[in-house]
Amino acid sequence: MKKTDSKRMISFDEIRKLVYNNAEKGFIHTTYQEESQRFHYLINGDKRAIEESVRLMNPKLQGKLSSNPLHNIRYLFIINTGLATRYMIEYGIPQETVYSTSDLYIQKADKATSIDEIIMLNREVWTVFVEIVNAYKKESLYSKPIHFCLNYIDSHFNEKITLSCVAEQINLNPCYLATLFKKETGKSFAAYLMDVRIKTAIALLTKTDYTYSQIGYSLAFCSQSHFTKTFHKHTGYTPKQYRMNFHNTNLLTPR
Repeated sequence: MKKTDSKRMISFDEIRKLVYNNAEKGFIHTTYQEESQRFHYLINGDKRAIEESVRLMNPKLQGKLSSNPLHNIRYLFIINTGLATRYMIEYGIPQETVYSTSDLYIQKADKATSIDEIIMLNREVWTVFVEIVNAYKKESLYSKPIHFCLNYIDSHFNEKITLSCVAEQINLNPCYLATLFKKETGKSFAAYLMDVRIKTAIALLTKTDYTYSQIGYSLAFCSQSHFTKTFHKHTGYTPKQYRMNFHNTNLLTPR
């Protein structure tokens, strides 16, 4: 068993030295209450969370994580974005939606070449987070089994899943779960799952160059013709027509 190299470890004396230096300079980190305020705003879908997140990106409030100003602001962005994702998941937002949003913005921040660009990304990701919370806000009224269903769909919509297989995982009668799902969401399990697949197909058609068959099979459609027919039924367009009309545009997906 390897011994820990004590020379590499930060000693308690070093920690006390930094505490002393901060006190000498009159620097105090933001309080836990101040930190929590923006997250309180966030989980309530309050846009004040955005301005609070921008205000707290100030290194003078958050502390020094790197001697390089660009690296410092990037680290602050990653930490603040990561904390926001935890609050949202605890609130009940499907974790794959939250993590994917976080991953995309952290990847953007990793490539950013200026402090202003990262501050802009911070405003943008918090704006998106607030919008996601508001979109899912009604789910706070959902029961535990329906929360499980929504999270399961969010993570497995690209597989062949049925309400029966989900019901088995949470030890509920499929008929009871079907009734409960329709009562709480206003849609059948199959209709909700199909909505998620169609929204994902729209994103893939407008933002990627995947072939129609690749998209169809990746979303668990049994054939390209089945995908085309179903997509047309839900959007009024064939996949080809949709891509030709809306490729690389920012669209609101159908609800």
